[in-house]
Amino acid sequence: MIRYEWRTDLDAADAAQLREVLLRAAAYDAEPEYNSIDPADVERDLAPGSGVRHLVIWLEARPRTLDGPDEPERVAGVVRLVDRGDGRADGTIVIDPDLRSIGIVTLLLEREGVDASGPDGWLGSGFAGIRSWARGNHPASGRIGDRNLLPRTRRVWKLVRPSVEVAAGDADRVVDLGSDDAAAIEELLASRVGHDRPALDAEDRSVVGVRGEAGLSGLVEIDLRPVYVEEFGRCASAALLAYSPSLTDAECRAVLTDLLVGAGARAAQSGLDGLIAYVSSDDDALVAVSRRVGLQHDRTDVLYEIR
Repeated sequence: MIRYEWRTDLDAADAAQLREVLLRAAAYDAEPEYNSIDPADVERDLAPGSGVRHLVIWLEARPRTLDGPDEPERVAGVVRLVDRGDGRADGTIVIDPDLRSIGIVTLLLEREGVDASGPDGWLGSGFAGIRSWARGNHPASGRIGDRNLLPRTRRVWKLVRPSVEVAAGDADRVVDLGSDDAAAIEELLASRVGHDRPALDAEDRSVVGVRGEAGLSGLVEIDLRPVYVEEFGRCASAALLAYSPSLTDAECRAVLTDLLVGAGARAAQSGLDGLIAYVSSDDDALVAVSRRVGLQHDRTDVLYEIR
């Protein structure tokens, strides 16, 4: 019913089919915010030596009617594995929306299993472990995870603080940060090696912070490009949220409160309907503050692992 191969190239017909599947799936999955793969990334990384593996899946030819011609073979989807540099990979799966009821991923895992302990890793990919986010906690991911005993190792909540929660004076709980604060920002983020730094001069970004006696205690980078969230409207996003590791627990919660409330007020001042924040479910301080300042749940992302 299906066939699949690790590919480093595709003929023109298959490449066009895969591109069309990925574009159509991205449009179909935009509202629930399920996983997507940019066709341009596949085209760029398909060549050998890129550090990225692509398992292309085809639905084999099948009858359409009892006495009519078979439906020709077609590209059904792709598994994309990006090397993390530690023998493991970050994985993303996208299946043609028209074929999801068939259970393509279930068929694949029934045949190949999830054992990655061999010398060649999972399905000869070379990776001894794979982790994959189920964005929006896709309903099929839970069934597949349970069936194959895949551990859920992280949960991240997409939360929204609606602008109707903003009160007078909230915007003053944070201060604007600019190029003069670059050294203080770098000191605050010194432990976040390899992480992005806030865009201090971008027109569609605003970087605000909270200062304490010892200097900059925390910051949030607000992406002011509107993201539509059902039930809330057009929202800004907290693209980066950080606080000093030297803060006590009480100080940390106070700083986080000021950051989230202040950032929400700045979003409202820009004419937006809310502020989006992504919160790891095991970050006790941030979870407690989010609950207290009125952030509301919109989506859950779940990380599954093959290991």
